Amino acid sequence: MTPRRLFRPLTLAGLCAVLAAGASCSSGMDRIDRKVNALLAETSQAIGAAGAPVAGALSAGEARGDPTEEHPATVNPPADDLAFAAQVLPVTEGGRTDAQQVIDRLEGYSRMPEDAQSMDLAAALAYACAHSREYRFAEEEYVLSALRLLTERHRWGPRFFDEVGASVVGSGEEGMFDTALSLVNELRVTQRLPYGGEVSARALARATEDLHQRVSGENVQDAEFILSADIPLLRGAGDVAREDLIQAERRLIYAAREFERFRREFLFDIARDYLDLIVAQQRIENAERGVRSLQQVEAQQEALLKAGRNTPFDAAEATNRTLEAIDQLNSARENYRLSLDRFKVRLGMQVDQPLVIERDSLRLSTPKIEMDEAIYAAMSFRLDLQTQRDQLDDARRAVRTARNALLGDLNFQASVSIPTDDDNARGGLDFEAGSASFLAGITYGLPLDREIERVNLRQTEIALERARRGYGQYRDDVAVTVRGAVRGIDSALFSLQIQERNVEIAFQREASIAADPARADIRQRTDAIDQTARARNARDGARRDLEVAVLRYLLETGQLRVLPDGYVQPLRGMQMGEAQPVGESASPGPGP
Repeated sequence: MTPRRLFRPLTLAGLCAVLAAGASCSSGMDRIDRKVNALLAETSQAIGAAGAPVAGALSAGEARGDPTEEHPATVNPPADDLAFAAQVLPVTEGGRTDAQQVIDRLEGYSRMPEDAQSMDLAAALAYACAHSREYRFAEEEYVLSALRLLTERHRWGPRFFDEVGASVVGSGEEGMFDTALSLVNELRVTQRLPYGGEVSARALARATEDLHQRVSGENVQDAEFILSADIPLLRGAGDVAREDLIQAERRLIYAAREFERFRREFLFDIARDYLDLIVAQQRIENAERGVRSLQQVEAQQEALLKAGRNTPFDAAEATNRTLEAIDQLNSARENYRLSLDRFKVRLGMQVDQPLVIERDSLRLSTPKIEMDEAIYAAMSFRLDLQTQRDQLDDARRAVRTARNALLGDLNFQASVSIPTDDDNARGGLDFEAGSASFLAGITYGLPLDREIERVNLRQTEIALERARRGYGQYRDDVAVTVRGAVRGIDSALFSLQIQERNVEIAFQREASIAADPARADIRQRTDAIDQTARARNARDGARRDLEVAVLRYLLETGQLRVLPDGYVQPLRGMQMGEAQPVGESASPGPGP
């Protein structure tokens, strides 16, 4: 065998390996994504969840800058390079012209372009599920758990390895060197056993050639097939051998529960923020009504002043109350714009995207609740509580694993080797079963040094006790939360009734003043307008609180179900659309 012939298989094998690695890179990742997606769908279905993320859609973003740059640039110009333009407001007698200029500018911030995007609650939830960074982080945590399980499962499947080695050995004698080239190829497959240990099969091929060909017949090739097993009988034997796999399987279930729990909490948070925006819209409308009413009072007082029927103080008081109401209106608009921008950020939308929040709500009917039934539902259905309960079993299993580590090492080893014919210089793959050799034996290691293992056992026992107390406290906290959620519905119902009554009283007060305006001074008339606005705001807030309380009750008892698009899935007997909306009108809210 010439060196060229000897190198040819190695070169061809290396080239094939490189080409196969390059060709399988993208297809291998696609295969991983398919496995992960199947695992996510299977796990989510196993816990009764409605939605699961798609691994292939969670791609990494583009890198910016040079990640190897040791000194990244910093933009921090000195104060002399920064300009500040001060705004100068014209001052006129009485301040009326100034105020109007400021009012006009502030109102300009609230003008909406014609192409502004309109969004109701269902659209907001669907958009958040598709674009929210918070939602994407939760999806990625779930996917990472699935990837960790795939890694652990792969360790427990058959694993194939192929190693090719080449070496040149030279030996000198009186200035003359004999150089030989040796090639070794080892193909092996290993398999873990369910209750500890490993079996492996190896095919070992060797080829050696004297490069100087000084001695005829020194170019040899042989092969050997080896089957071996190493099985523990005490320490590391039994279910403890599969501890990493068991824990990885259980952690994926925990991750599925956590993701589903997150989806429910995310729906609650988005719906609450949405309803807060609706209430903020309503506050603006109530403030606008108050401004219009005060402007009417102001015009009346100015007319009376010109007719000599009241004092300048009354006219000035009416003007001042109008300006205060306009200031409060602008503050309400600014608070709405700020809340809307934060809502856009949470949805994953560009902050400068014009958005109109439509008047909408979940319109959940108020449930009939028994306290004991609500607590029982939470103890049975809360996914996070189930995970806490299962993690208590993990702690018990950890104690059992730590006790197993105190045992002695009793291992069984066995191997069988079948070589090729020693008489042939070119053995090929012609194995000689009659020349096989085997080895079998048992080794026992006395448990003399187990101090670290004893410390670990004590740590796991303490962790078990902490897990028991933690589960008990978590369970009690859930019960307290559920009790608060049930009482919250009753409190919200009572508050809504009171606020509805207050609105009626405010309307009656304004009507009585309008029926006989001569009996009321300027302060009484403006106070009545303010009272009506406050009553409307309190009523609208109470409606929002009731809907949030019902949604919180469903969430805290584990009965909230979320559709794949992020919307509420009605339960059997649940009526949606019957409750009164948070707002009164269908007009879009102010502000971009």
